[in-house]
Amino acid sequence: MAYSREDIVNKVNAALTNPSTLYDADFVNYRGSVDGIRYTEIAAREISRRVKTDNFSALLEIPTISRSSSYKTASHAKKATRAKPDNSGREEEWIAISMYGKIYNGIGEILDFQVPLKDAMSDSAGKIDLLSYNKAENTAYILELKKPGSNETLLRCALEAYTYWKTVDKEKLLRDFGIEGAELRKAILIFSNCVAYKDFQDDACEAVYSLMCDKLHVDLFVLNNNWSEVIDGYKH
Repeated sequence: MAYSREDIVNKVNAALTNPSTLYDADFVNYRGSVDGIRYTEIAAREISRRVKTDNFSALLEIPTISRSSSYKTASHAKKATRAKPDNSGREEEWIAISMYGKIYNGIGEILDFQVPLKDAMSDSAGKIDLLSYNKAENTAYILELKKPGSNETLLRCALEAYTYWKTVDKEKLLRDFGIEGAELRKAILIFSNCVAYKDFQDDACEAVYSLMCDKLHVDLFVLNNNWSEVIDGYKH
């Protein structure tokens, strides 16, 4: 289906009425273009325009959810020792589980996976794919992991990472994992064959790149094919 610039702008402004779910709006993953400009570029420009005119209020209004229980799930250490079931289709989740406890260049040690953001069942929030800690830099990362070959755009990935960073009670998260005082950053963790990485390298995605790096301050790291090491990275 083809869309006009006005269609995309209207979709952005409608979605910004509920900024917590902006990353999940359908248009952030559109792959088409109008007059040679990608839909995601039009969307990123409109989001950036709103940043300038309303002091970023829409995205700043994403509410924090503070969990009454710990962000750290005690059973995860045991779960990480299990083998992936043959019939499991949750590739992304099992990649995250297999990374538990390992140390990666730039992001440090993986402290946990599937970190819950909800406090009540009625809360509209997902889970943090991975939480890492770089002891040398005293920096923790909320990592939004995408599986090999993911078709999700750079725009969607950046907005999702930012949303989870805004949603989490940062002080409690760091306290629950015993890393109080660390800087909590957010990043996308992807593979070189993902659409998001291709977008990142493409000059035609300038507005998305600018929104991600200059306004949302989301970093990006790239894993090798068997997710044993980080082979590329960008820090804002």
